[in-house]
Amino acid sequence: MKLAVSQMMFSPPLSTPMTYNHWMQVTESLDGCMEARSIQWLYSLVSVQGDRSLCVYQVPYVEALREAYREGRMPAQQMWAAEMWGEKNPQSFTQDTSVIIVESNYDPPINKTMIEAIKYQNRSCMHELNVQSAFSVLSLDGTHSACAFSASSAEQVRSLSRKLGIPFERVWKATLIRNPVE
Repeated sequence: MKLAVSQMMFSPPLSTPMTYNHWMQVTESLDGCMEARSIQWLYSLVSVQGDRSLCVYQVPYVEALREAYREGRMPAQQMWAAEMWGEKNPQSFTQDTSVIIVESNYDPPINKTMIEAIKYQNRSCMHELNVQSAFSVLSLDGTHSACAFSASSAEQVRSLSRKLGIPFERVWKATLIRNPVE
């Protein structure tokens, strides 16, 4: 099985704060579509403003996820095959944990080794700004990433990214939604 990420934007925004039960209602139309294609939802990161989400799935192939979203009439803006790595497994976080998400696009593409080298070289800056890396999802082609951090504010993570010269598209506070019984 492979990993795939879907990015969604919501207009108007979803009601907040987001809970597991509410998220299951939002994504209810996908249930049968996912099951029919052997897709397993792992977790979602939903902005505290309710205007965007990133969802991570185990899939047999990425096109199966696109098919399920089309059939379930869900508004995904982008989907990509991915790999995950990090200091912490998202499944180990408690339900409704808050994290700061940094979305980045890269041209030329990057790889996991390059990101890890940047983090290693700049760990003193991370410590100084009280920002801890949690986990990351990187597209297999190296053009997109979503990195989760533990920090008290999105501005701390923006400052860190600027200080390190790491490009970003968006930095936002998210609630981690995962199955509470796993």
